[in-house]
Amino acid sequence: MPGRGAMKSLGRIAIPVFCVAVICGAAISWRAYKAKANARKLAEAASLYRARAEQGDAKAQSDLGHKYFHGNGVPQDYAEAARWYGKAADQGEAKAQYAIGYMHYHGQGVPQNYAEALRWYRKAADQGYARAQYALGYRYYEGKDVAQDYAEAVRWYRKAADQGYAEAQCDLAGLYYQGKGVPQDYSEAVHWYRKAADQGYAKAQYAVGYMYSQGKGVPPDYAEAARWYRKAAIQGDEYARRALDSMKIGFTAQGKICLSGAFLGSIVLLISSRVSMRNRQQRRATLAGLLGLSWVGLDVYGYSHFGILQSLSAVNAFFFGKSISSGIWVAMFFSIVWTQGFKVVLRICGILFIGFNVYAITHYHLRHLAACPRAFYSGNGLLIGMAIPMAILLWLAGQETRGSQNGKDGVAPGTVAGSGREPTRM
Repeated sequence: MPGRGAMKSLGRIAIPVFCVAVICGAAISWRAYKAKANARKLAEAASLYRARAEQGDAKAQSDLGHKYFHGNGVPQDYAEAARWYGKAADQGEAKAQYAIGYMHYHGQGVPQNYAEALRWYRKAADQGYARAQYALGYRYYEGKDVAQDYAEAVRWYRKAADQGYAEAQCDLAGLYYQGKGVPQDYSEAVHWYRKAADQGYAKAQYAVGYMYSQGKGVPPDYAEAARWYRKAAIQGDEYARRALDSMKIGFTAQGKICLSGAFLGSIVLLISSRVSMRNRQQRRATLAGLLGLSWVGLDVYGYSHFGILQSLSAVNAFFFGKSISSGIWVAMFFSIVWTQGFKVVLRICGILFIGFNVYAITHYHLRHLAACPRAFYSGNGLLIGMAIPMAILLWLAGQETRGSQNGKDGVAPGTVAGSGREPTRM
């Protein structure tokens, strides 16, 4: 019966949609539960810190100021943060002295005052607090609120760098690279860049890769440069990603084999179809061949033209578009070699797409998805590119099937269905 068939089709669609909704709802609910539980713990910790801070505990006062500054367990309030930081700083708490200096420098919770910021930075730095030492060195390097003095910047950077502070190590390396405040020394620059890079500091990892690519302070080694660029790129360093693109390291032996295979396969498809649109199979083969050649052309163009000068968004958009075209090509190829597999491939694409994005949402903050590795864009592009033509082909196949069934069920006027003769008289 037509009604039963419609209900059956509706059920096939509704069940997967319901499963997807349940999975996504469970993932979102779990994130909300974790966030609420974490907020409760932070609020309890803030209450404990307040009790100790009101008794004059300098460390608790500093920690309470930190919570007000970041809004952890309490409403964010810069003025309240500055009040508690100030109480701790007056008792000689180095971390609080740096923090109140930072707030004076940026005008957060207190009027902006560079001289006061420098005074507190120096107090904390004299106690050996690495972040304050780095901040003081940076002030001398920039020369915005003090007389510019590279030698003094080196002195304070080195104090923080000797304590293992990665940012100071990286900036000290930069001064050795530029020869500012110290004699230019690429080997010493690599030494300090490497110390910061080994701590996972992305900017230093990019710098180590650059030194290997240019052969400065180390022998030229493009494989080692690529390794360090990749480490920085994984953390979202834009310059490292561009550097990887500009090195054209994608044309490895495996990459060349893949491109050659795609090119030859596309030519074979075009030859077999004779670039004809006479029947459905020829149309699919022709379209798949043309898409394959387009994908090869885009791949070569990307490695040739997308490098350091392009913005990250433009590069990601290009690779997303290229992945969509490759997905369409794969789908058309499947439609030729597996003519009955539209539904299976479409379901697999849907499951992979949902799983891939649920994983990304539950493991990365939505604001940071733009900074995720390019695999996020390429993976989504490939699955979307495969799903679109498969959905269209499945719809066309359904239309054709319904049309043929209607043709079989249709009867000539004045005849009884299935009899093929005139009806008998009463």
